[in-house]
Formats: sequence, structure tokens, C-alpha cells
Amino acid sequence: MLLSAAGQAILHATVAALFVEALLRLWRVEDPGERLAMRWVAIGTPVILTTLYLVLMPWRAAAWFVEHWSLFAGAHWNHVRIGGAGLASASSVALAALGLALYLRDAVPFVASRLVQTTPEDGLPPGHLACARVRDALEALPARGAHHPTTLTVVDLASPVLLCSGIDRTAIVISTGTLDRLDDGALRAALAHEIAHLVRRDPLTGWWLMAARTLQCFNPVVQVVARQAIQDLERRADIAVTAQGRASDLATAVHRLSLAAHVRSDLALPAEGGHLGNRVFESAHRRALDARCQLLLEGALPAPRPHRAWRFGLTVAALAALLFLVV
Repeated sequence: MLLSAAGQAILHATVAALFVEALLRLWRVEDPGERLAMRWVAIGTPVILTTLYLVLMPWRAAAWFVEHWSLFAGAHWNHVRIGGAGLASASSVALAALGLALYLRDAVPFVASRLVQTTPEDGLPPGHLACARVRDALEALPARGAHHPTTLTVVDLASPVLLCSGIDRTAIVISTGTLDRLDDGALRAALAHEIAHLVRRDPLTGWWLMAARTLQCFNPVVQVVARQAIQDLERRADIAVTAQGRASDLATAVHRLSLAAHVRSDLALPAEGGHLGNRVFESAHRRALDARCQLLLEGALPAPRPHRAWRFGLTVAALAALLFLVV
């Protein structure tokens, strides 16, 4: 029963992710905020819709419904046997293992970074030249008041660090290694990017995404879609910096930090290396990083489109009807 429920959750997540991606392309949705909302539909579908159907409508698994009403029935694939196990069951086990591997790959560093989180007491004294440079860069930005971080910590590390965190008490952590690699223009753009995250409460969204991934740690589709949602968060912050006329400086910051090893920043990716699996992931990330810099250099802003709420509601309704017929 548990394996069947997990298999249906993975199947529904797959259909939802493909459906959402098709609509994003069909409607040519470029606004990362709307794209993020649509990603949440795909992420939430296995938790809400699948659970609702399994608990309140168990008759969907009956033979009469499967044979005469369903558009797709995963149980049919169990007629194909692999080593004594049905293909659907074997696929569910394999995909669940893949989902757990994808989850742990991101969850372990996420938790580790929180356990060793830097505090203001770990930073350089406020009168240090590095601290003064960062404060000057923050003061040059248009954001004022509550949009500035509550605390600012400059740590004496050769490796680049640039992070924002916090929900009510916001913070930015930056290292001397980051300052050494960025000129004043790139530094201001990088800080503007982090402030854009704080304004949109993206650290809280990150926690919600990790909670959803934890709840569905067996579901590889949810793990992939959550990664796409993170990219939407980054794109939204990039657009905020582009609107300030700092896109070129931000592209410079992204490029320079991406060349360093042991980077802890959403502006960069780890240096290539490690076993084959890591190199495959990093190659895909590198292409995404190049595409990100290209968008920044183009400096284009997504045009606002009306009827966003209607598109969202239509997506949820159509997906609910579709998945009702997928068992």
C-alpha cells in the first residue's frame, strides 16, 4: 500500500511538472514570480491532490474505474515482470532511491551550513577597513531603512562568502575573499542582489522549499522542480538588480566568484572536480550559470502580463481534473 501510494505521488508529480512546464512555455511566462507560483503547484500536487484522492476517493483504484475512466493507470505496468517484480513497483523503488539521493545531496550541505552559521561575534570589528567598504557600498544602494540587513558580518576568510539569511532579523555575511575579488561596482551589485532576496523574504521561501523536499524526500520530480524554483528566486533577484542599472556589474560578480574554489554564495557555483556524478551536475550548472550571465548582459526586463491570477487558477483546476484520471 505504501509503495503504491509513493508510486502514485511520483506519477502525479511527473504529470504536474510536465503540465506546468508546458503551460509556462505556451503562455510564454517570463516573470520569475509567476513561474515560482506555478512551480509551487507542481511541488504541492503530490501532497495535496494525491493525498486527497487516495484518502477520500479510494474507489479510483477499482477495476471498473481503471478500465473505463482512467487516462493512465500505473498498475497496468505491473503485468510486465522484472526479476519477479512488476515494472511499476520496481520503477517506484528505483525512483524513490533516486529522489532520496537528490534530496540528501542538497539537504546535507543545507543543514551543515546552518549548524556552522557565522555570528556577528565571528566577524571583523566595525572599524576595520573591510567593514567600512561594505557599509559604503550598502549606503550607495537605493534600498533604505528596513530593506537594509539588520546585521552585517565581515569574516576574515580567503574563500568567497556572500550570503543573506533571516526572516525578521535579517543578516548579510561577506568574506574578505569576496571583497578581494570584486571591484566597487561589482560589490554594490552583489549586495543589491542579496538585499533583493531579503526584500522578497526569499530566505523564508528557501526554508519552505526545503520543508517540502523533506516531506517528499522520496520524490525525484519534486527535488528537481524545487531546484528550478531556486533558480526562479535567483532570477527574480537578478531582475531587481537589472532594474537598478547594475546588471553588467552583477554579471561581473557572478563570473568572478564562479571561478573561485569553496564558494558559499548564491552568485556562484563550486569549482569543477570530484567524481563523475559531480562533474555531470556541475556541467549542467555551468551551462545555467552561462545562461544567467547572458541574460544579465542583455539587460532585458520581463514585460508585465495581465490575468496572472486567472492563469494560476486555470492551471490548478485543469491539473486537478487531469490527475483525477491518472491512477
